[in-house]
Amino acid sequence: MIEKLIECPRCGSNACSEMSDDKITIWLCMGCGFTTNTFMTPENAIKAEEVIPNLYKDLKFIDEKGLAWYPNSVTLEDKSMVFADGTSKDDWKWASTKSVEIPEKERPKFKGATHRADMTTLKHFEEKNFMDALEYVGYFDKK
Repeated sequence: MIEKLIECPRCGSNACSEMSDDKITIWLCMGCGFTTNTFMTPENAIKAEEVIPNLYKDLKFIDEKGLAWYPNSVTLEDKSMVFADGTSKDDWKWASTKSVEIPEKERPKFKGATHRADMTTLKHFEEKNFMDALEYVGYFDKK
């Protein structure tokens, strides 16, 4: 897969990653936290919107190529998640939660998962602070 940085068509950040191979190109902006790919054409976006939260539909951005961009949701089992949280496109923020280890005896209730989101650690970040939301859950930590 070939990767390069481009200017984000949504926010103008120079931290938008473009990854491509012979089948698909994926864009993920670390500036605004939105993502799309070559399959997010209007007809495919309509199908995707059957299963995504209403907030994500409201936040959709259509670029000059006609591709639909949506907020990225990041789930890392041992660190937890980052997602868009709010009531409308005018009232939302990035939300981050850390994870906690599930005791061995409770794992069957969680379908064998080893960690779960700890909602007591929920923290919100402004729209332009997607990377801060990722940092909060340790996304950039090296193992």
